[in-house]
Amino acid sequence: MFTMPLGIDIPDISGLKSAYEISRGNEGCISALLSADKLSGFINSFVSAMAEPIFFFIELPCTAEEEKALGGKYKLYYLDNCTKPVIAAIMKTYGTLLINDGVCRFGFGGNESGDELYVQSYKVMSIYCSNAKLKEKAEELLKKAGAEKTAELLTPWDILSEENGGVCVRAEQDGVSLFDLPELLKDAGMYSAGVV
Repeated sequence: MFTMPLGIDIPDISGLKSAYEISRGNEGCISALLSADKLSGFINSFVSAMAEPIFFFIELPCTAEEEKALGGKYKLYYLDNCTKPVIAAIMKTYGTLLINDGVCRFGFGGNESGDELYVQSYKVMSIYCSNAKLKEKAEELLKKAGAEKTAELLTPWDILSEENGGVCVRAEQDGVSLFDLPELLKDAGMYSAGVV
């Protein structure tokens, strides 16, 4: 049964399923949607298949005042040159928040390889693979997570309507939200990269 993360509420998700498609314009790009209970396992497995060093990034929504002042919708933060154990620690500590938060976007990428996993709004993923071996691994991991290959991926964006509106909210765990991450990871090297 397909489920959305706790921070995302769409009344009728009956048409959604775990699936992925290969981009028609770029063979190295995969778009995917997984049930909430499969996201963490897939992310951990895909990132462990990436070449080091790896960067972690998070995009946090701006307030209305910040949008006007900064000229963007999301504040972007990076933590560069991580090892796989560092990324595993981030996912172990903050993975539940990253998966269940309905308003942030985040991802992981290869500092040198150009590979990237970008978890966007409504947890739709864009996966960029620089080589055929990693693309094959991504497809293998998606299938293992129960996703089927499709010619056209159906995402939450496709089922949202006035009658079937979505609500996205922040997640908190033990009084911590993802909005605390830039400060919590500051000593590890997280920095602001402006707005997007």
